[in-house]
Amino acid sequence: MSQIESITTHQSILDAAVSEFWKHGYRGASVRNICKRAGVSSNAITYHFGSKDKLYQEILSRFAALQLEQVQLSLSGELKSQEAFEVRLEIFLIQLLHTYLENRETLLIALREFEQLPPDGDTSVINDLVEVNHSLTKFVQKAKNQGFVSNDTDPSIVAGTLLDRLINQARYAHTHKQLFNVTTLDPKYRAYWVRESLGLVLNGMKPRKNNP
Repeated sequence: MSQIESITTHQSILDAAVSEFWKHGYRGASVRNICKRAGVSSNAITYHFGSKDKLYQEILSRFAALQLEQVQLSLSGELKSQEAFEVRLEIFLIQLLHTYLENRETLLIALREFEQLPPDGDTSVINDLVEVNHSLTKFVQKAKNQGFVSNDTDPSIVAGTLLDRLINQARYAHTHKQLFNVTTLDPKYRAYWVRESLGLVLNGMKPRKNNP
């Protein structure tokens, strides 16, 4: 098998596995069905990933990496102005929502991991996902320290609110299209939705001027 064929097969298995894991959960997912969906031999998962568990973990690890990439691109570095804070936050939210929409089934698999996390289970991948929340919280805290948002602002609440809204938009994107004839699957509406949603939050975080 050539290197190009190996890479193609690797990706085909990942794509097939996402659908299988989403529809049937980890325990219900069939290695045979994944290979059938991917159009590969029954031993391909062992050859490319080692096991069903390692395949599952790679799916979640790749998704975590996509999110953390947006963190590095938009939230790292110093803040020089309130305008820079707001622009970088808006870009981060637009790009992260795009990532969620492009990887919707994987997002839903990750959310199910949060809901069903066993007390003694391996939380390494989940910790990577939680890091996005922590990074956004730190970014808002940095803005608070520099006086770009109100001293009354709770950065963790702001981060949780914004991420919850993004997740719900991705989760119900197709439903919104059917019921309301608008959806963040449309890039123009996505940018509008983020701008308006962020505006609501930013207005609540603006530094309050002292009354004369």
